[in-house]
Amino acid sequence: MFGDLLKLLPRAVVRKVAAVHGSDRWCKSFKLWDHVVAMVAVHLAGRTSLREAELLLSHPRSHHYHLNCRAVKRSTLADANKTRDSAAFADIVKHRIACGGRRERHAKAMLSILDSSPVQLMGRGHAWAKSSRSRHLNQGLKVHLLMSPDDGGLDYAAVTDMNVNDITEAMNVPLEAGRIYLFDKGYCDYNWWHDILDVGAHFVTRIKSNAAWQTLEVRPITEPDIVSDRIIELTNKAPRAGKINRLAGHPLRLVEITHPAGKAAPFLIVSDMLDVPAGEIAALYKQRWDIELLFKWIKQNLKIKRFLGESRNAILIQIYTAIIAYLLLRAFRKLLGKKIPLRLKDIVVMCQIGLFQPLHINPAAPTSTPSNQAKLPL
Repeated sequence: MFGDLLKLLPRAVVRKVAAVHGSDRWCKSFKLWDHVVAMVAVHLAGRTSLREAELLLSHPRSHHYHLNCRAVKRSTLADANKTRDSAAFADIVKHRIACGGRRERHAKAMLSILDSSPVQLMGRGHAWAKSSRSRHLNQGLKVHLLMSPDDGGLDYAAVTDMNVNDITEAMNVPLEAGRIYLFDKGYCDYNWWHDILDVGAHFVTRIKSNAAWQTLEVRPITEPDIVSDRIIELTNKAPRAGKINRLAGHPLRLVEITHPAGKAAPFLIVSDMLDVPAGEIAALYKQRWDIELLFKWIKQNLKIKRFLGESRNAILIQIYTAIIAYLLLRAFRKLLGKKIPLRLKDIVVMCQIGLFQPLHINPAAPTSTPSNQAKLPL
């Protein structure tokens, strides 16, 4: 089963990345491919220590030929996690995202949700993380993902220090025409919103309570849970230090809805889509919760809470290989098709039980998903 999963990660791509970064230079046996295989196996099999990883990858030896890898000593894996540049694994993630192919364009615009999630690193061995401490006394790393809620696919993935602002990393996200980008208040930068409009895309987000704007038009309310619906424009043309707000004077849609948690303060949802019903804009923003479920799924089913190393490089490698494992699982699930309707969680469990066993699935035995769970294409 592990061999079938690894077929979805071309070895030629890994060799190319190794050549670019010099990852296999001065390395006699434990090449970049061996490193990727070892770390992905750790995630899929649910191992939490170097000793467990060594036992997993040392037996049975008969499978090493088919996986094009070797038995791994825990000291070798520890040294590689500490010294091999994590940028090579980041490039493999980019290649795997690109290999996913461009999803079929539908008549409606595709949704893309952008968000980040912290990876807290405290205590022994993580003194290096103190330099990334934010004003909320969080320290560690931050995972940034851009996902499509239609199929759970990833379009962008990066890992930064905890004190890097979300909007700073968002500037590196490639924007695409025809998409609707959903994000929260952490991405409040009016000029970046204008960049989204420049490429022919749209956005839905929440506006900050201290934003300076004026009402151009008040529209009638025809849908439940909508407090107000209006057309506004931003009035602060020069926010600070001579910076020009390119979005000022541009008509925007402001939809006010009741707080989902019942709090007194309402949600102020802003978008550039002027002709879409207010209820649809509110429903689009609620879909942003899908990426929260994705982060939760990755942290619960892959190993990015307990790490095999303490250095920054080792932890970056483990996070990037977790993303690689997720992308391989998604591609494998898609390969099985509708005839074998397995959830992503089902495939993870099968990997934990028999990663090196043949895949035997009875298509007549359907899997059921509890109806009270939140819907996410996993």
